Amino acid sequence: MPQVKCEYCGSFIDETADKCPNCGAVNKNFKRIVSDTPKTIEELKAWYMARKLPPESITRFFIGKDIHEPKAFGIYKDGSEYVVYKNKADGSRAVRYQGTDEAYAVNEIYMKLKSEILNQKSRNLSRSSSRSSGNGSERSSVVMTATIAIAAIISAIVVLLPSWFSGMVGIILLFTVGPIILLAVLRHFFFKDKPVLFVFVCVALYVLLIGGFILGLRSGHRNDGYYFYNNNYYYCQGDDVYYYTDDDWYYYDSYDDFVEYCPDNTFVSNSYNGDEIYSDFKDSYYYEDWSSHSSSSSDWDDDDNDYDWDSGSDWDSGGSDWDSDW
Repeated sequence: MPQVKCEYCGSFIDETADKCPNCGAVNKNFKRIVSDTPKTIEELKAWYMARKLPPESITRFFIGKDIHEPKAFGIYKDGSEYVVYKNKADGSRAVRYQGTDEAYAVNEIYMKLKSEILNQKSRNLSRSSSRSSGNGSERSSVVMTATIAIAAIISAIVVLLPSWFSGMVGIILLFTVGPIILLAVLRHFFFKDKPVLFVFVCVALYVLLIGGFILGLRSGHRNDGYYFYNNNYYYCQGDDVYYYTDDDWYYYDSYDDFVEYCPDNTFVSNSYNGDEIYSDFKDSYYYEDWSSHSSSSSDWDDDDNDYDWDSGSDWDSGGSDWDSDW
């Protein structure tokens, strides 16, 4: 357990002691815990999941588990005591705290986890900036060329159309370039002297486009439930998708991104059927209303937005300092 030196009598005392046991002086190094932070292992699990962090096998933060693999942070209960540890790269363990104060133990790893989240976000930002600067000029050139080409096509078509129609089509082309260009070409080459038939073709095309869009939305947004894809189980809940690994559910991605590559035959069931391969999603923290977990859970959502994880970001635990004691 970390110790500090009493400023009055010079004795070494535990960092968790609010007063020196020898002289009774106040320990100015005592780490007080903010009221709205997780104070139990279960609350820390809820905070972890509310941030939609990657699985613990990726972040290397194991909450409520005694893991002996190299490169791991963790907290678990051993009898009446709580142990906060770090397994270094060589497999040796450094115990940060071992004692009966659960709130203090949780706060130790909670602060470390928050620090690591910010470090990972910083690394992602640096990599993104590097990639952007490397191909920024190329993207600008492509965008410029495409803009000029689209503008030229729109201008040419508007000029070919009669004046009474050109203004309206010019506006519409700005928003629906593809369909309008197609219709303009058809009118000029095939329906120039057949206005009634051309109107029919226009109506038919837009009915197909709008109808297909509506059907796509209806067929694409299937009911919430369990899915099986690429040997993994998923659960769709509203606009979010979660997947099952390491004996628990974790946030995966948005529903729209998931169904883009998810085959139609991946649906398993709407409700849990007692399958031993995965657990009931209703038992996970993701399914519960966060306000039911803790009186301070609403504060987590308001104050901890900086620690929310973007599903498109990469967590590289290999970049962490695994050689120090903490």
